[in-house]
Amino acid sequence: MIEGIDIRKNFDGKELFNGLSFRIDDGEFVCFSGESGKGKTTLLNIIGMIEPLSSGEILFDGAKIRTNKDRLDFFRVKAGFVFQNFALVEGKTVEQNLAFVRKSSRSGVSIEDALASVGLAGKLKSKVYTLSGGEQQRVSLARLFIKKCDVILADEPTGSLDSRNAQAVIGILKTLNEQGKTIILVTHDESVKRVCGRIIEL
Repeated sequence: MIEGIDIRKNFDGKELFNGLSFRIDDGEFVCFSGESGKGKTTLLNIIGMIEPLSSGEILFDGAKIRTNKDRLDFFRVKAGFVFQNFALVEGKTVEQNLAFVRKSSRSGVSIEDALASVGLAGKLKSKVYTLSGGEQQRVSLARLFIKKCDVILADEPTGSLDSRNAQAVIGILKTLNEQGKTIILVTHDESVKRVCGRIIEL
């Protein structure tokens, strides 16, 4: 369970949130929605411990992450991230990119099985730069099958994709959600919003 309690955030002299509170239960598929400039990505980054709060608290299962060790454990074990720009090393192969995650994973899922789960079984030795945008995003999602994480934070994961690839990515996120992972997603796409179990308007 993730709780935001009386969150306030100022950014570049602008107040994004003041007194924002929310609760996301384990296993939910939640979308943060709102107009540009409302702070959707900032809120996602706050939950992901990338961006600090001005005041208020984020609690995970009733506890606040307080120490550097707690924060490191959160990144290594609790959370998985999906970014619009894929966050892959383009000059390396798919296998090399996923090996970074596999070394520290305790999930027991192989790279080959993860790629099969996202429909890329034949791309193990392909350089990332040779893949389409949709294929690159699916490689980034393969990391989440390998990594042992409970919460997936997805920032506009379909924002740069065509409709066919966007549907494939959302289908994979739904599969991960059905496996018990909590999905928190930011999007402007109305078709993506309809897939989510709940929308939090900002």
